[in-house]
Amino acid sequence: MKRAIDFYFDFSSSYSYIGQHRLRALAEEFGVRIDWQPIALGAIFKARGHAPPQPDSLKGRYVWHDVERSAAEWGLPYHWPDPFPFNSILAARAYWFLKEIDEEDAVDWIGAVFDASFGQGRDCSDPAVLAEVAKGLDLDAEEVMQGIARDEVKQKLKTVTDEAMERGVFGAPTFFLDGEMYWGADRIDQMWRTLERERQGER
Repeated sequence: MKRAIDFYFDFSSSYSYIGQHRLRALAEEFGVRIDWQPIALGAIFKARGHAPPQPDSLKGRYVWHDVERSAAEWGLPYHWPDPFPFNSILAARAYWFLKEIDEEDAVDWIGAVFDASFGQGRDCSDPAVLAEVAKGLDLDAEEVMQGIARDEVKQKLKTVTDEAMERGVFGAPTFFLDGEMYWGADRIDQMWRTLERERQGER
């Protein structure tokens, strides 16, 4: 069975946007599978008493600069969505709905939503924008919009978010490789080196 990395992320997480590009490259390089796990990070912040840094705080100003610098380092287009952070619940539910139908479409949805939000600066809390994203993937936008309203889809997002909290997730992006937790897009390089050392040891 192919090795897997559990990837917990929120569509409104700027570092998740950056990290998912690098993670795809890692998966291709080492032949590992990505288990995509979109969560409701706001619910985790609320449960843990956390809050994202305010844009006008010292940490907030640093984070905004660091995100832009990190995106530039990897050659990624970057535009802050308006508003930011945005409500990512509908986008996450859409993923879980699509995954039940076609996993490839669901993975394509992740890239398309991230591109629309952080690549283009669009408001992906807006159902109309998400409908356009769906159409861009040749999906039935009406079916997707109806799907995200289903009770079982809503419950799936809640369940995965609860499971993430039980595993110790407190922010995004968070990765699990062989049960080891890594937090932050920069930790992808650490996983990369771990896998490279293992590969070298096999030779």
